[in-house]
Amino acid sequence: MNRNTVARCVSSVVLGGACLALVLAGSTALAEPDKAAAKTDQAAAKTAEVTSVKGTCTFNGKESAWSATLTAKGDGTYDAAYVSSWGGSPLSYVGTIKTDLKTEISGDGKASGGRGNGTFEFSGKYGTNSIAQCSYKEVGGRRSGTMTAELPK
Repeated sequence: MNRNTVARCVSSVVLGGACLALVLAGSTALAEPDKAAAKTDQAAAKTAEVTSVKGTCTFNGKESAWSATLTAKGDGTYDAAYVSSWGGSPLSYVGTIKTDLKTEISGDGKASGGRGNGTFEFSGKYGTNSIAQCSYKEVGGRRSGTMTAELPK
């Protein structure tokens, strides 16, 4: 409130207390940003808590498990260090994952070790069971498949 409003309030108190409504309206307006800030802080804390994701991938009729260690970058984006295996040999990739932690997940990766090769990208939507059904494809290649992704933890 500025000085003119305070002066009017003092006058209003003398004339019947109409200033109370102005003060209450002002305090309510000031309280709203605090609620918005609290929601933003809660969302940021949830994002910072997410450290891993896992699922399965199917390629050429064979299913294998995969996982990724996540490091939050902000705005639902994470650096991802992927680990999987094919025929018992480890595959390693690095890339990113983006998720709203409710409905969608997508990501990409580039081979970084083991028998991993090439680059890939994937995307999918979470079902009511908190498991996303995704499709993935090799970037610049012909290989593709399906995969699941559990809601990140």
